[in-house]
Amino acid sequence: MIKGIGESLTQLRQSQTVTSHYVAPLAASPRGDAKARPIPKHRLETYGRWAKVTQEQHNISASQVVLKSLLSAKELLSLLHRQLQSCLFNKTATPTEAIEQAEQYRQQLLQIQPTYQGKLLLDHHFNLVSVSQPATTHQFRFRRVDLTASKNRDEHITLYGARKTLHLYLPANHDRLALQQIIEPVLAQLEISIDHSISQETVFSVTAERWLALNKGILMVGEGQRLPAGEPRNIHLEEIFSWQDPREWRFTDIDMLKVTLAKIAKVAKKIALQIEAIQASHRLLLAKAKQLNTVSLPKEDLQYLHKFMQPTPFAYQMISLLAQSNANREQVSALLV
Repeated sequence: MIKGIGESLTQLRQSQTVTSHYVAPLAASPRGDAKARPIPKHRLETYGRWAKVTQEQHNISASQVVLKSLLSAKELLSLLHRQLQSCLFNKTATPTEAIEQAEQYRQQLLQIQPTYQGKLLLDHHFNLVSVSQPATTHQFRFRRVDLTASKNRDEHITLYGARKTLHLYLPANHDRLALQQIIEPVLAQLEISIDHSISQETVFSVTAERWLALNKGILMVGEGQRLPAGEPRNIHLEEIFSWQDPREWRFTDIDMLKVTLAKIAKVAKKIALQIEAIQASHRLLLAKAKQLNTVSLPKEDLQYLHKFMQPTPFAYQMISLLAQSNANREQVSALLV
């Protein structure tokens, strides 16, 4: 809808400078082409207001969708928090049943993935996604394969991407940092980067969109040092979860339950702040949309329209009939006889 109105507005503005010819729908004018008339200013402003109002309505709709999801997440986090507390302090409930119920709440939280017009509104850390704030990246390591492990022999590794084949040369007797510098520009062709803030091991990072394409694994062939030689092997990716991700929370023992309760409380606080921010912005969007929808025409435009609504003189009747019927001058004259 936004695109349609926007294109209409652009075409109307272009018609102000591009000469066009009027063609009557019923019969051609014997006097030749009529003079091209510019689109009235009030019509351009009206289409402009429609485009702005439509954009604001889409923003409001998106905020309503994400607000509903955040309210659901807040409620589930509250239920999960109470359920885990019962595991710690309430001896009447069976621990196994309580943990199973907590697991159900966790799965429901993972299913909260609101979208609007095909665009994700919340990432896997319950952060709002926008143009200025993209979704949080996914971090992972290659399962059972360490490309930056130092070896006594050189190794050539081949990686098979969806559309390209990459070749990686890993020299012998190089430390982790040196090997990271070698492999990073190669993996960048697959939109994979290295998180240099983690020094103990090599952790890779990709965008949320790229993760959907890579999370099933990458085909690789080695020479027996870090990867088996021979046929390509599908190397699976092991995602590394943040404390904000429900998949990282553990319900295994008392100590882990206490740690998990603290993480849930922090996530719930973050979500509550986001709900307050959305509700405040929602009120502003509604006020702005209402203002755009009720803007009155300028005084000079009202005077311009008023004269064409007068019963006299005859010239105004002609122009009014031409505008209403989309007919040429001869057809209007015949109707008046």
